[in-house]
Amino acid sequence: YHMGDTDIFSDMALINELHEPKIGIVPIGDRFTMGGAVAALACRRFFQFETVIPSHFGTFPIIDQTADKFVAGLEGSGVKVALPEIGGTIAL
Repeated sequence: YHMGDTDIFSDMALINELHEPKIGIVPIGDRFTMGGAVAALACRRFFQFETVIPSHFGTFPIIDQTADKFVAGLEGSGVKVALPEIGGTIAL
């Protein structure tokens, strides 16, 4: 499930119920989207992702530059965080 540019919202639970996504592409930049901590909360509360890929961070100065808060917020959840390098690929 590619979340796009969004914030947390309770209908994420409905998306999970209807589609049961196993991979989430999650915005974590904290300016125009969720920040890392809130994005981790959304993943833990509303989804049962196996793998998440953080997006919309580290690309220009006004947004968060690292995924540290997101990664910390998912510690102990059993969710794999795949951190891409800009221009890189990820095997899923």
